[in-house]
Amino acid sequence: MDEATLIARADTLLPALAERAHEAEALRQMPKSTVDDLIESGLTRALQPHEFGGSALGASTHIQLTSRLAAGCVSTAWCQFVWSAHNAMLTYYPQAAQEEVWADPETLTAASLAPVGKATTADGGLRLSGKWSFASGCDAADWLLLGAVRDGGGGAGGLLLCCVPKNEVEIVDNWHVAGLKGTGSKDVVAQDVFVPDHRARPFEETLGACIDFGVAVIAGPLLGAAEAALTRFRERLTERVLITSLSRQSDMGSAKNRLAESSAEVYAARLLLERTAADIDARIAAKRPPEPTWCAQVTRDTAFVAQLATRATQRVFEASGGGALQESEPIQRLWRDINAGHSHAYLNWDTAAEGWANAILAG
Repeated sequence: MDEATLIARADTLLPALAERAHEAEALRQMPKSTVDDLIESGLTRALQPHEFGGSALGASTHIQLTSRLAAGCVSTAWCQFVWSAHNAMLTYYPQAAQEEVWADPETLTAASLAPVGKATTADGGLRLSGKWSFASGCDAADWLLLGAVRDGGGGAGGLLLCCVPKNEVEIVDNWHVAGLKGTGSKDVVAQDVFVPDHRARPFEETLGACIDFGVAVIAGPLLGAAEAALTRFRERLTERVLITSLSRQSDMGSAKNRLAESSAEVYAARLLLERTAADIDARIAAKRPPEPTWCAQVTRDTAFVAQLATRATQRVFEASGGGALQESEPIQRLWRDINAGHSHAYLNWDTAAEGWANAILAG
């Protein structure tokens, strides 16, 4: 399935996603109807290899899809981002692992990538134990990618990314949060789970081999959320009459300035993220490894996209009045979701900026 077809299908889903956004928050996970829609439309398989029923597309398509879906429900866009991105990561695993996971091409894979688990060497593989957080979309997933440290393995060489069936771990229902409520980003616990060698691979062969892709695609849902917030603010400008002046807010120069500045920021954010995604796709097509300085640049630019999107949303939300706080008003959910998404570790501007500066000044 090509990019244009997938984008058209994503756009078709927007009214239903918007209707279910409140349900997703109440459930604290994706409604089954939404999961079914994403699978049936082929969106979750956008980055999956052709041989396993996917479209084998890249970062550029991924960002187009998640930013569009965010106009209906940011939690849905976030789950689409993680499920699809993890399919891309699975392509770096041995063929045996891919065949096992994609025996059902419609399967979904969640993850908690931080290497906080403990992996003990065993015959033919390892035994995995630990507790992980923020496994977005885990309720609907059949597999999980979990980070771990091998016993006796110091440094980066001892870091592993383990692929395990969800039915061999415990999902802890502890996702009670202010934003991205519908992502169900719960904790995962593993107790002495056996992982064969073909499903326990070094970080540098898996996440490390596509780290630029893995970082850049985080910002797609935030970009879409900011665009949706601007659309809703613009609609409200002509609807809202200010009690302080009895005039429409659209007549106020300050409101127009907020709209203009935020629109410019979000437009710039989209240009930067789309350019970054195109460069990542070109790198992957040329089979070049992601160099450290390039990865630092991608992290910097992705964090800056998130900063622009969040700043633009904050500017218009704080001028939206008390009515914007109603649960029925989409702009408050967009504001909560974008701030929740911006808390992702890779989107921290201070860390990303310092990392980039260190990389280019190292010589």
